[in-house]
Amino acid sequence: MMIRNIRPLSRFLKLMIGLLLTVSMWAQTGKPRGTFSYSPVPAKPLRIYFDYFHHSLPNTKVGNHLVTGSWIAGAGRYAWDDFVHSNTFDPVFTALGHEHFITIGRAPFTKETLKDQDAVLILNPDNPKVVPEVPALADVEIRNLIEYVQKGGSLMIMINATTPDRAAEDFESVQLKKLVNAFGLAWNYDDTHYSDVPIGNGHAHFYDVPVFHYGAGCTLKILPGAVKPEVLMEVASDAGYPDRHVRGPGIIQVRPGKGKVILVGDIGSWTGNMARPWAENERILKQLFRYLKPDQHVVPAQYPKGKKLEYKVTVAGLQAIPVANSLSALPKPVYRLFKPREKTGMPYLEGTAALTLQSRGINEQKAASLEARIRNFSWFDSSIHAEGQTVRFAASRQGKVTDVSTSGTAAAWLAPDIASLVALMPVDGLKPGDAWESLEPLRIPALQGTDLPPVRTLEMPVTYVHDEMVNGVRCRLLRTAQETWLKDLGIGVTDLLTSTAVNKADLVHYRYFNDRGGKLLFKREQWVNAETGVVVKARTQSRVLAWVQDTRKTVDKSNADKDNNMILSLAQTITMELQ
Repeated sequence: MMIRNIRPLSRFLKLMIGLLLTVSMWAQTGKPRGTFSYSPVPAKPLRIYFDYFHHSLPNTKVGNHLVTGSWIAGAGRYAWDDFVHSNTFDPVFTALGHEHFITIGRAPFTKETLKDQDAVLILNPDNPKVVPEVPALADVEIRNLIEYVQKGGSLMIMINATTPDRAAEDFESVQLKKLVNAFGLAWNYDDTHYSDVPIGNGHAHFYDVPVFHYGAGCTLKILPGAVKPEVLMEVASDAGYPDRHVRGPGIIQVRPGKGKVILVGDIGSWTGNMARPWAENERILKQLFRYLKPDQHVVPAQYPKGKKLEYKVTVAGLQAIPVANSLSALPKPVYRLFKPREKTGMPYLEGTAALTLQSRGINEQKAASLEARIRNFSWFDSSIHAEGQTVRFAASRQGKVTDVSTSGTAAAWLAPDIASLVALMPVDGLKPGDAWESLEPLRIPALQGTDLPPVRTLEMPVTYVHDEMVNGVRCRLLRTAQETWLKDLGIGVTDLLTSTAVNKADLVHYRYFNDRGGKLLFKREQWVNAETGVVVKARTQSRVLAWVQDTRKTVDKSNADKDNNMILSLAQTITMELQ
């Protein structure tokens, strides 16, 4: 028996909401009552000071109504509210606005100026030979900045290429060199030209970026006095330039005292080059500025070769299809019926498996090659007897999962959720309330839940919700949640009605009642051991709510009747728990 026609629809929705809330409360607390914090702790934006005391503002007039930066010399470039110049910093302000509280600095670096700032950005200070009215860094400012970093502040310095043909965009180098050298850093007098830098999968410091465009910068060098230096990115000049030998560090981080210093060899990467459609400079920008967060000792998991982690996997699915919908009559041989009422039957699905996660080694970028071996996969009490069920994938130093490959049907079925076994921790300065973006695979529930699911990739926000105890272990709760139209995911009716559910000849009779189709609601939660970075528990939940029309039937006039004839609700939960 399937769900009977229900009027009004609110009774049907109340039933579903009640069931889902009850299951959610039990899953969170193990008790049917009580309270817990769902919303993330409010995040405080990083307070960052953009230095425009040592850098000029736009002063070149164009006609009667425009003032912009110079197109001949460097004066007035890299400013803000200058939408007509390609070398404006407006893309930076736009990209960082959500996570940062930005202050425009028009005063020298005094202790009073610096005391309320988490981070300072010095951007290509003007060369007095080009812009004589702009002051160079004073010695007292340099001392104040060194003390600021030693006490825990973050400093980022962006410069440019230093060859003679770049003289118009030159920067003040005498005083700036004193500051940079004080932190054990320096720059080379070279030019990478306009070069594309392949990032790819497994990069130690950046993720979800195939190509970064380094916009005619210089390379950098590390001096003996550098404290804990890390090269965040290597750069090189492209083919086609006569000096293709130019290569080396383009972004370096050091950690003097309690603070951080990041030197960037190019400032033009963050202007017009943010618009290059084959590169992903905006993603790099956001990830780079997160490195300015003060160190909170957040570490991703380490996976030494041979280390094994054992997880218990459980799968649960529930369908809600009114009996008037012809899809309710399709056979579901593995499902059983849940009966909330005597005449109501809702198909549900259960599965279990054991999973062993093991490292197969670490590469030079400190990315781990991981293998998940799946055993005893069963639907209810019916085992899938198959050998060699494995999912292989890579996890970067930060915990970004890529390069997923499978062997075996059960492994292929679980593969969309394998990323939940590894937590993405972009930087060590994360605090509750912080959020970052990640391209994540989405499992789309299908009518026949035992079939291989349709999968889509979508950029979603990951939020560090709060800390909580799980089985006596202090864990960081990370949450990824998104709701989106099926049309925007490219999910059609044929994706939901997979091959074993509907005879292909019958597929022509089904279509979405509306072009949008319906919605997918997705949520992934990871409880991450705060000391080790290992995922203690992971749960992904997804639900499709769609309106699928059988074209052999007349469309009813009332919304209640439309719902009873077309509504399709498919929900699925997958949990992985460390044993």
